[in-house]
Amino acid sequence: MSKTIQLSIICGVLINSLYAQNQYTLQSIEVSGSQGTTLEKKNITDSVNVITKEAIEESRVTTLTQALHQLGGISTTSNGGVGQSSSMFIRGMSSKRVLIIIDGVRYNDPSMVGAIADLSQIMLDNVERIEIIKGAQSGVWGADASGGVINIITSGAKKGLSANLNLEYGSFNTSKTALQASYAEEMFDISFGASYLNTDGISAVEPQKVEEDYSKRYDDLDLEEDSYKNISLNTKLGFNFSKNDRVEFIARSVNSENKFDSFAGSFGDSKLPNTEIKNQFYTLAYKHQDSFNDITLSYNYSKFDREFELASWSGEGVDTYKYNGSVSEVKVDDKISYMEDSFVRVGASYQNFEQEEVSAGKDKDYSSIAAFLTNYNKFSIFNNLNTILTESLRYDNYDEFDNSFTGKLGLKQFAYQDIYFSTNIGTGFNAPTLGQLYGDFGANPDLKPEKSLTFDITLGNDILWVTGFYNEIDDLIDYVITDYTTYAGGYTQLDGKSTFKGVEVGYEDFFFDTLGINAIYTYVETEDADGLTLARRPKTQINFAATYYVLDNFDLNINAQYVGERYDQKDKQGAQTGKYTVTNFVTNYELNKHFTFYGKIDNITDKYYQSVDGYATPGRSYYIGLNAKY
Repeated sequence: MSKTIQLSIICGVLINSLYAQNQYTLQSIEVSGSQGTTLEKKNITDSVNVITKEAIEESRVTTLTQALHQLGGISTTSNGGVGQSSSMFIRGMSSKRVLIIIDGVRYNDPSMVGAIADLSQIMLDNVERIEIIKGAQSGVWGADASGGVINIITSGAKKGLSANLNLEYGSFNTSKTALQASYAEEMFDISFGASYLNTDGISAVEPQKVEEDYSKRYDDLDLEEDSYKNISLNTKLGFNFSKNDRVEFIARSVNSENKFDSFAGSFGDSKLPNTEIKNQFYTLAYKHQDSFNDITLSYNYSKFDREFELASWSGEGVDTYKYNGSVSEVKVDDKISYMEDSFVRVGASYQNFEQEEVSAGKDKDYSSIAAFLTNYNKFSIFNNLNTILTESLRYDNYDEFDNSFTGKLGLKQFAYQDIYFSTNIGTGFNAPTLGQLYGDFGANPDLKPEKSLTFDITLGNDILWVTGFYNEIDDLIDYVITDYTTYAGGYTQLDGKSTFKGVEVGYEDFFFDTLGINAIYTYVETEDADGLTLARRPKTQINFAATYYVLDNFDLNINAQYVGERYDQKDKQGAQTGKYTVTNFVTNYELNKHFTFYGKIDNITDKYYQSVDGYATPGRSYYIGLNAKY
């Protein structure tokens, strides 16, 4: 064979072996968290951002925190580097008001003071897509969803045998190994995966803004590195009894260890505090589909075990705190199709939230029985232009709190081709968590549930959209800090309405089959019932990403986030922690259909910033990786 022919074959393999699709050329994107059933994104009324598997792979993000920060247009804060506790804000609504679900299982820990899901513990190696559904979703999902839902769907088995191996190494002696494998045939499918992340990390704390050494990094001040280790396992089993009947079992575990520091600022640097987490998540489901019904009967179980050590308040020895939390759910629902492109979804559930505090000896729980109903209609009445109408209603009967009716109403009207107008209104319900009621830190047993109302209106198309939103919370539960050195304080209820309002503008386009651009601008104003601006919410934020596909098998990606004015304390008090831009770079090169090499540089300008006053963020850092597929 001549050298010319050999070269042509090699070039053909290199150029044609990569993506049949990338994040900008997907023909349709599905969403399952909006109405509790899978629909195409264009056919839902809710304001939704979807992070696809392709976007995750091209950006090479590792944790859910990183994905939301870089790709989701959500404001995030972190108390240090990877693995440290982090928070998010969707339209100004905090983590404790956002429900996180993975394959139908709740990730919000009832023993945490805010019943939040620990975002930094969630690895993304087997994630198919992340749906960020904004606005009150309690009418579909119940409590903890008054600000929105983040619904994560993991990848299923592909027909035949397949495997994926990812290896990565980079700054701070960070290494990651992840393996996913699956096998599927007509009657049976199985998939499993494991990931291991280990890093020496950075110091969790650095000087606060009032300290003389502010803007100096931890290694210049000889502060201790706070390491982190995460081992995550997952498996899915499915058996098809017939073309209409299926049984599924899904299991997931997260085991991690991380060192952290006692409190904010350089004086909080300590070798002692450690946290060990052992979380487990299970679901067992029976599914039946026919021409009229789509029935699911499921049992979901989430178990959270946390143990951490602190220096004793007496100044001698070590205090160990152990917490166990769990959520059990039995759920049945049926999607009944009654006209073309119309259905009603009916169901009921029993949920039990439990906290076992080994250290304090306080075992508490509460439960609810719920019934829910969603109606969906898609029809054409104006010049063959689609009209979409949805109504959801849910009733929760609690054994510890007043019962609750919640709901949401959505309308989407196409005006010309893909140009549409949509609006949504929903009510939310957030019960105080067991940690807020009975925990060791700032607990208040007199707390009552929050009730909320959210509204948004959007005008846009597939490329450009503008959304105005207004959210309000009655009797907001907030942690009031009495000592900003130790962050000591307690939970209290603010009588009256707290408001969150603003505008979002989104843009996404793909030029010349080579350049993809995505941008989201968010403006938020927040006020509590006393008219004071809430802490740690940036007033403006811009997320921007551009991917240039140099060849079919070679791409360059740059993403940046600008965070506007933001204060660490309420009423614009404390340190101003905003007004900065962080830019990251990623490149992927696919050698052939089996091997892809990539490199990334985080914070390429080495920008110094803090998202929480006195807690460190990484400087410029470098990573290289290999992805192998079979």
